[in-house]
Amino acid sequence: MAIISIGKIDIKLIPMVVGCIFCFLNRLLNQYDGSLLFKNPIMTNICISSSKLLTIVPFLISTKFNKSEIKRKNTVKTLQTKYSIEKDNITKGKWKYLFFSAMVFFVNQFLYVLAIKVKSNTSILNILITSLFYYLIFKAKLFRHHYFSCALIILTGLLIDLVLENLQYDVSNNLPLFFVRIIRETVYSLSSVIDKYIMEKKFVSVYELLLSNGVIILILLLIFSIFDYNFFGVDNYSEYFSNFNFKELLVIFGVIITQFGLNLCILITNKNNSPCHIFIIFIFGQLAYYVDFTGTSIIVIFCLIFILFLSLIFNEIIEINFWGLSYNTKNNISKRALLEENMIVTRKDTNEGKVDAGQYEFNVISCPNDEEDEKVE
Repeated sequence: MAIISIGKIDIKLIPMVVGCIFCFLNRLLNQYDGSLLFKNPIMTNICISSSKLLTIVPFLISTKFNKSEIKRKNTVKTLQTKYSIEKDNITKGKWKYLFFSAMVFFVNQFLYVLAIKVKSNTSILNILITSLFYYLIFKAKLFRHHYFSCALIILTGLLIDLVLENLQYDVSNNLPLFFVRIIRETVYSLSSVIDKYIMEKKFVSVYELLLSNGVIILILLLIFSIFDYNFFGVDNYSEYFSNFNFKELLVIFGVIITQFGLNLCILITNKNNSPCHIFIIFIFGQLAYYVDFTGTSIIVIFCLIFILFLSLIFNEIIEINFWGLSYNTKNNISKRALLEENMIVTRKDTNEGKVDAGQYEFNVISCPNDEEDEKVE
């Protein structure tokens, strides 16, 4: 058996791959120094939230399609009515869940703005925290390959921060904000699992969730920006709008388009797979920060590729066949279940064959005895 093998791969992974591309392009754009947008985190988050409003197009199309499907299926009216009643009972109060999801994500963005000065890559903790929330809410079990890959991911992420001296800088200069950033990673992980719950348990579509999230957060950010302009001064609005030009407009369009594609792919990946698959998208996107290929960047790229490989193991896209690490992957569990089912069927067929043979032997033996009885007579 090969040491490394491919796990379960299907069409559901396509949005994740597309999301990796959008994330890479988005992070590449974020490094552009010629724009004032990225120096104003609240304005940046307003653009990110605005990108979610583009979901109105697929949302309207899907709504119209669903209505036409309902009309087409009127022949099964009784079953459809029963299903609609059950679905209405489940989705009752879904707007409370949508509002709660938006508020959790808003807190995530607020904490990110608050701890913007932190240099350490605390997002490396997402896969651990997300898997814990996923276990608590969905009862998704963790096995040996999860613990193994997760431990190596965190250690490798720690190595990157030590090489770049980000961790040393934050401990010396931003220690309180460093803990704020860890809280932010916890909130983001919780947000991903909540979104999964809403889509899976409350029958909320990806477009409905993304659109409502964008509308609510955009309103809250606009209100917050007014307070920021008058009291806090996180963003320099006067400088930004006085220097606004066509270049800034192009940057905004670039952020909105790449962020829209990224957000949409993240939610589809979350719905079709798990919140832990989102980690793969962000790790691939981080490669864009080190495309200059300097000495330090090459080391970081190598570490990120290793983390990407480990995240594929964690999510069972790749299996490593030693130390029993692949024993409890979904792919191998399914194979064992199928094998056991075949063994049960084979055993059943064998037992039935033995019964038939016994009956046949009994009939053959009984015939000569009958003949002998006739001769005696």
